[in-house]
Amino acid sequence: MRWKLLQFSASSRAVLDYLVYLRRQRPQLFIGIAAAYVMLVALIAIALVGIGGQDDPETPLSTVSQQPQAAASTTSEPQPAVRLVPDSGSDDPAAGVAESSPQTAEQAAQADAGAESVALPTLSEVLNESYRESELIYGSDGSEGSLLPIDNGVVPSSGPRFETHWELILPSAGIQAAVVQVGLTPDGAMGSTDNPFVIGWLSRSASPGEPGNALLGGHRDYQDRDGNVDVGVCWQLDQTRVGDQLIMHNQSTDRYYVFDVVDTATIRPESEEAVRYLRQTQEPVVTLITCSGAFDRETHSYAERIVVVALLNAVATPDA
Repeated sequence: MRWKLLQFSASSRAVLDYLVYLRRQRPQLFIGIAAAYVMLVALIAIALVGIGGQDDPETPLSTVSQQPQAAASTTSEPQPAVRLVPDSGSDDPAAGVAESSPQTAEQAAQADAGAESVALPTLSEVLNESYRESELIYGSDGSEGSLLPIDNGVVPSSGPRFETHWELILPSAGIQAAVVQVGLTPDGAMGSTDNPFVIGWLSRSASPGEPGNALLGGHRDYQDRDGNVDVGVCWQLDQTRVGDQLIMHNQSTDRYYVFDVVDTATIRPESEEAVRYLRQTQEPVVTLITCSGAFDRETHSYAERIVVVALLNAVATPDA
């Protein structure tokens, strides 16, 4: 090995001596050789760059560069200030709706198309306990329309503009109800539905079944425009416990998203704890909120909120 290194060193010295000779005795030939060498190095560099840039010719560079930003958007992008206490109604029927809208039936069908090749379980296979529809006595399809005055946190939410393809089923609370869009009140609170028999989905939050926290709310009781007082869709929400199951039914694709209840709490709406339940998450979560506690007749508001948090467990098809 030592002999080979000495031999290589001697050869290199001979080349260098020859180049010195050319530079002194034949400068034109030396310049030509140097120019050819520089051009050869440049061509090799260009070729290497071209090869490295074709690792994935089907993926545009702009798409690759945007992927990390999209993944981090749920945590780094400033979120609108959302509170649990609605103080006044919205004069703008579109408040909060333009920011985000539920999937259309066509978009939902395309999203589920990728799962067609995977055999999904049936609903009865993923439920811990079966339920009877006759026991789901709270809630409706929303056909009653707007029943409540647009004030004290109630925002417009009835009509085709606010409809979604979702239905919420919560056997522990006897709920089967349509889900409609709600926006924010002018002071940044989560709006309440103008129909006490449906569930409101804050359209600025995640869509049900998608990664993130889908914020849902419903009336526990109500007083309509004519002064009639009765119970609302979430009248029995306090009966829900950890381990119960909550179902979001996508009616356009007939898929059932089954969530396991992982947390329940009764909180003060202005507390620091309340903020935690409004934050977005990486996992597919739904958070259902209703009123509780003492009722203040002057402010027409309750002192506390019942919160139910559920984590997506499975997606199922209807039973045959």
